[in-house]
Amino acid sequence: MNRFLLLVLLGLLAALATVVNNLFSPAMPLLADELACEPAIVQLCLTASLLGLALGHLLIGPLSDRLGRRRPLLWSMASYVAASAVLVTLPPVWLMIALRLVQGVAAGGAIVISRSIAADMATGDRLMRMLAVINVINGLMPIVTPMLGGKLTISIGVSGPFWAMLVAGVLLADGCWHLHETRPAIQRSTAGWQHALGLFARVLRNRECVFTLLHQAGALVVLFANIAFTPFLLTRAGYGPGAIGVALGCNGVFTALGAGLAPAIGDARRGIWVSSVGLIVLAPVQAALLWCGAGLWPYEVLVCMMLVFVGMTLTSSSSHAMELARDVAGTASAVLGAAGFVVAAVVPPLTAAGNMLRTTALIFLAGPAMALLFAILHRRAAK
Repeated sequence: MNRFLLLVLLGLLAALATVVNNLFSPAMPLLADELACEPAIVQLCLTASLLGLALGHLLIGPLSDRLGRRRPLLWSMASYVAASAVLVTLPPVWLMIALRLVQGVAAGGAIVISRSIAADMATGDRLMRMLAVINVINGLMPIVTPMLGGKLTISIGVSGPFWAMLVAGVLLADGCWHLHETRPAIQRSTAGWQHALGLFARVLRNRECVFTLLHQAGALVVLFANIAFTPFLLTRAGYGPGAIGVALGCNGVFTALGAGLAPAIGDARRGIWVSSVGLIVLAPVQAALLWCGAGLWPYEVLVCMMLVFVGMTLTSSSSHAMELARDVAGTASAVLGAAGFVVAAVVPPLTAAGNMLRTTALIFLAGPAMALLFAILHRRAAK
């Protein structure tokens, strides 16, 4: 497989979380009617996939350090395809929730291994450039998937998004079959599972690596706060679901732009610092606008600027964390991804607490402050 096709494949694997969740979201209201259940029950299908994505990172990342990348990746894609094939039949809701958990675990495995393969193949600036391409593809998918999910739901019905997930899984599984192993047997751990779990301790003992992960988590607070808050703000301004999809898609463009620009900043440490400064400069202005109820367009202009810096740090911090824990890259990638999905689960409910404008304003202050704090601690640890 040539380098371009490899990067496209790794980027699409990294975007499986978007495929699993964003394709499904437009069908959720109709799915509740189809299955004759409460919307809150259908919401568990989304919760199950997010939980599965985090579990997939934590389980399959260390496994790929022990067994190599190719076999766990093929197992993950086979499980993903099998779960998707049953989901298109619209089984009973509790079975659907269980299958969504399996689908999430499998997708999480594919995501964590895609970053690990990049770390196996490149170091330093070359790794940063590879992750920039992967993150650009990952950042562009949220533009396509919500609109595609909506159109398929209208034209085919609630099974339409599940058919799209199945087709995507089959195509990606075929691409994965042609991948070569990137972690030679001599680099794999032959110890038992207790040692494999101990790999997490090796990552967490590396203070510079931990501060890098926490810096990225702070930046992701901005990303997920925007995803949770934008539908509320546009609905309040009189816009419908179509406009919400377009707005979130445009936000994705700026995240992808920042991810692609990161290598131009220089090394990963500089990218972490530049993104932290950019976010902390813009955050108080955004918070003040929200607190005063300035309206939609000032918010959108500023959040797009902030998302450029979020995308920048996604590339910079990911490549730096993988570089710091190169000998256990799968485990480092697992911790990195799991931390992101924890933020994804925690931030949206917080934005809905109390006065949503003011709560979101505080969150937009807290995330960049956290990113800057851990960027400072990271710099000290590096010295």
